[in-house]
Amino acid sequence: MLEEVVKELSSDSEEGYRGSIYDDKTGKIVNKGTPIDENGQLPSGGYPTIGTGHLVTKDEYESKYQTGKIYPKKQLDKVLYNDVLEKQKIVEDKIKNDYDNKDISDDVKKILIKTTFWLDAPNKFPMFFDAMVNSDYDRAINNLIYTDPSAPEMGKTKIYEPEEGMAGLKERTLKYIESINKLKSNTIR
Repeated sequence: MLEEVVKELSSDSEEGYRGSIYDDKTGKIVNKGTPIDENGQLPSGGYPTIGTGHLVTKDEYESKYQTGKIYPKKQLDKVLYNDVLEKQKIVEDKIKNDYDNKDISDDVKKILIKTTFWLDAPNKFPMFFDAMVNSDYDRAINNLIYTDPSAPEMGKTKIYEPEEGMAGLKERTLKYIESINKLKSNTIR
């Protein structure tokens, strides 16, 4: 399953791959010598990222990964594999510790790993995570769309209506909703 998730994340239908450090807010390649602040943010307010969504930490910036340099895809694919492995462990640990090691389908687990990779689902979208583990797919979708699903009039999440320059969030969110709808239709039959 891990290899399948890595393949899906690195496909052209996902955000894509960049061999140089780019700004996750603007999508633009970061110019050589661009500083980051004490929080690891670029002047735009975005974060330096490389490969397929690897957030470049303060410790990695300009030491492990230099601005202006192009890295081989094979090297950055290994980084993606390790990042996904870490997210898979987070998902499995959460299910083990908070859900008594509940048996969930591989399709649900894949969605949870991908949303943990892109959105930090267990921490930033705990109601979504809970709904997915408990096969409450309508609630899961509502948690991706609405800041407060019980009061949709309060507005939509920043991943469903992202800030300027973050259109990839909406595209990914729509793909997750589509995948969840497929799960939902398979369980209704």
